[in-house]
Amino acid sequence: MFVGRTAEVALLRAELRVAGGGRARRVVVEGPEGIGKSALVHHTLGGEAGVRVLEASGEESERQLRLGVLRQLAAEVAGPAETRQDPCAAGQALCDLIDGMQADGPLVVLVDDAQWADRTSLLALGYVLRRVRTGRVLMLFACRDLADPWLPDGLRRLLTGDDTLRIPLDGLTAADLAALATPTPSPDPTRPSDPLRSPDPARWFDAARSLDSTRSSDAARCSDLTRSPDLARLTDATHSPDRTQSSGQVRLSDGAGPSERPSGVCDPEQLADRVSGRAAGVPEPGRVGDRAPGLPEPGRIAEWAAGSAGAGRAVGASGVGWDGGRAMGGCGEWAAGGLSEVAAVRLHAHTLGNPLHARALLAAVPAGVLDDPGTRLPAPATYLRPFMRRLGACGGAARQLVAACAVLGGPCPLHVAAAVATGVDEPLNALEEAVAAGVLRELPGRLIDFPEPLARAAAYDSLGAGARARLHLAASLLADDTGTALRHRAAAAGGPDEALAEELVGFAAKAAQHGQWQEAAAHLDLAAGLTESAARRDELRTAVLEHVLVGGDVVRAAELAAARNADPRPVRRYVLGRLALAAGRFEEASELLAEAWGHREPGFAADVAEQLAWLHLVTGDRAAAVSWARLAIEQPIEGAVARPYDVLALGGAPGAGAPSDSLAAAVGHLAADEAERAGAVLRRVVAKAAVPHHRLLATALLAAAEHRAAHWDGAAAPAEHAGAEAAWLGQRWLLPCLEAACVAPLAAVGEHERARAHLAAARDAARELGHALGAHQADLAAALLGDESAPAGDWDAFVPDPRPGRIEALVADGRLEEAGKTLAAFDESGAARRTGPRGQAERIRLDGLLLAARNVPKQAEESFRRALALVESGVCPLEEARVLLDLGRLLRRTGRRKAAAEQLAAARAIFERLEARPLVDRCAHELEACGLEPPATVRLGLTPQELSTAMLVAGGLTNRQIARELLISVKTVEYHIGKIYTKLGIGSRVALAAKLATFGETS
Repeated sequence: MFVGRTAEVALLRAELRVAGGGRARRVVVEGPEGIGKSALVHHTLGGEAGVRVLEASGEESERQLRLGVLRQLAAEVAGPAETRQDPCAAGQALCDLIDGMQADGPLVVLVDDAQWADRTSLLALGYVLRRVRTGRVLMLFACRDLADPWLPDGLRRLLTGDDTLRIPLDGLTAADLAALATPTPSPDPTRPSDPLRSPDPARWFDAARSLDSTRSSDAARCSDLTRSPDLARLTDATHSPDRTQSSGQVRLSDGAGPSERPSGVCDPEQLADRVSGRAAGVPEPGRVGDRAPGLPEPGRIAEWAAGSAGAGRAVGASGVGWDGGRAMGGCGEWAAGGLSEVAAVRLHAHTLGNPLHARALLAAVPAGVLDDPGTRLPAPATYLRPFMRRLGACGGAARQLVAACAVLGGPCPLHVAAAVATGVDEPLNALEEAVAAGVLRELPGRLIDFPEPLARAAAYDSLGAGARARLHLAASLLADDTGTALRHRAAAAGGPDEALAEELVGFAAKAAQHGQWQEAAAHLDLAAGLTESAARRDELRTAVLEHVLVGGDVVRAAELAAARNADPRPVRRYVLGRLALAAGRFEEASELLAEAWGHREPGFAADVAEQLAWLHLVTGDRAAAVSWARLAIEQPIEGAVARPYDVLALGGAPGAGAPSDSLAAAVGHLAADEAERAGAVLRRVVAKAAVPHHRLLATALLAAAEHRAAHWDGAAAPAEHAGAEAAWLGQRWLLPCLEAACVAPLAAVGEHERARAHLAAARDAARELGHALGAHQADLAAALLGDESAPAGDWDAFVPDPRPGRIEALVADGRLEEAGKTLAAFDESGAARRTGPRGQAERIRLDGLLLAARNVPKQAEESFRRALALVESGVCPLEEARVLLDLGRLLRRTGRRKAAAEQLAAARAIFERLEARPLVDRCAHELEACGLEPPATVRLGLTPQELSTAMLVAGGLTNRQIARELLISVKTVEYHIGKIYTKLGIGSRVALAAKLATFGETS
């Protein structure tokens, strides 16, 4: 199976087409052993019909055979091999052969493994390259490194010149490696086609996190090329390490059927440290044993998982790539019978995407080994053999230096590695020898490291158990921090060591005090492995589970919880209940937390009460949530990570004593219509939050605050990233809130498709989890989009109140009595009694709209001017611009067009600054109707109102939404659309959009 290399295949095909047109071309495919040079070349040529190929390949054992490669090129075509030994004469003979063959059709002269070709053949090929300038010829070389001193200087200059296309090959992506290990499955008619409609929760999460393979780097590099039909499928041996040398025969490609590149995630190098494990035996801070369950650097997973969210791709939207990946309770499969996402990312990080070594490793280790980040990956035989040959050629001092570096992990200082090693009297000489052999590399600052992860794995695997223990113990004596020293001592231990285990527990406690939950978990796990008592070991593993869970990684916590553990203490019920809540299993969480609360042990009672408060909040019982939050505050021992004041605030009952930099404080500011102050608090919370779910919620609330403060430029992107990260971590209970929070900022800037995708994801998640709070927020978001009436219920911090928009829509529909009743209900609910100027101005503006619709223009104008006085001069730019727009409309419809144009122009300037595209368009329509904008109606033959309607139809709005935008009835919209169709001679919305695009009138 051939996978990936989309850009490279396109480049090769483009060069072949140019050569087929009569312009000779030169191409070099360059890359290390096993990277897939031959596979790429043969795959590309195998799909091109009518192309003749002269093929030869170098062989290391035949490097001294004069004209060995050239004889391969000529033997099958030109009869007996050349007997002359002159490179120029041999080259001329090949030129004559090429000249004769290219007359019959395009010809490719392929030299594979050019680094092993004999010197005389290389000189002859240089002669050929200098003379083959025209004709239907592609000279194609595959070589490991053009800097190889074996290549003649003249040939090197030709192959690196401007007239030669160089195609360097990097490793495959993790998705490509997964495809390489996966047979193409037959379609399953029982499998849901839409991951978001699947009954399997794992598929929903993976859909929220996946990315299209078309966003991968190789697709981007060839986006400007015209792609020909896909090439023929090769056999599964295309990337096999058992590839044989070419026979040199001339072959004629017959061009088979198309091959497919599977969709998948983008290159996940940012996640390598997250899930790859380590080649050596010393776990790093933040790792449980050798595993890496901890949170990534804030934002890095989100950027990877949500990559294109800011460019039109919504987290949770359907139609994404792989399904089934990192799922609750373990790692699902990316495709039937294939690798899980975690396994593929680990494989990529370990092999750097080299298909030769990846396939060898897949054949050597069971799938479960790749799935478990706690298991160290070995070096496959394809890498180990040549590495050990290079290492064996080094002297004893160099080998000792390599062994010390393998134990220390790179990069490490040279003097430290020399001190850990034994028998290294001249470290610089030993380093020089190891670098020359290709087993180490020197970095700036006299640091040393392995050239790639497989090298470290091979070096560590070559050490015996005793040698490893001695080196780890020596490394512990030189470590410059306690944690590193403890980890080396643990790796050197030959059996249970209770004293060392207690030291590790003590260090973990200090790490937890500083919010380093994953590092604490790593040391607790090491302590459990050094403990002889089974009961004590289970207690420590419960602590590991709790620290991993508090650190945010619900997926890894679920894997740990599935392991056998006989810990009978109530604290384990609390930890399992917390896990169930985070995973969205609310009934199970209720049972476990209630059981833990029944024991009410002081050490974790506050945490249990806080978790019960969150549980009741998300399941819709705000009164119970507030009661449990107050109970948490009353406990004598405060929970290490408890935030009960946050639950109080979100439950609508903020309590005194909340920290100034907390979600609770920010929610209070939002409730008081102080969006700017809320945003400032939330930015500090996001930057300092030690617990991931606090940070994720703060990020979503920050999007809401930015939207209300009219900071619309990119307001939704952080919330989308937070949703993607929550899905990756398995924090399912947060997903409905995070998805719903994205709707308003996106709708404000006209991103209706993305907004609706988030709305659908919020509803699906809420329905699946029984998440009452999320369902209410989704209903509010739907009302914001005009899909339905605003639901009854309490104010929500994540989604703005949709009732003002609903009142505007009712006025536009002419349903004035209903609009008046809705406004009265809005007042009675207390939502309109706000102390902030924005809320007051909005309430007065709504009065003005009703008065204008009731044909009381004088009083309406007074209302608009009173509202304007509250928010002008930058107090609230968004509301100021809305008032100006409504005032401008009123002035235009009462015949004062010049005054109206002044107000509308001022409104448009503000909306343009805010990047509120729908409102900018609305101002433009009104200005056109004033007759003071250059008319666009003449060319189309439409009235201003018809043009406004047509542009909104082309923008994808429904008739009801258009009515709301233009403050007209739905029947009037329908009338205008009928007139537009008649005048333009079209019959559909698609045709209308195309017509407007032709005239450059799309919004």
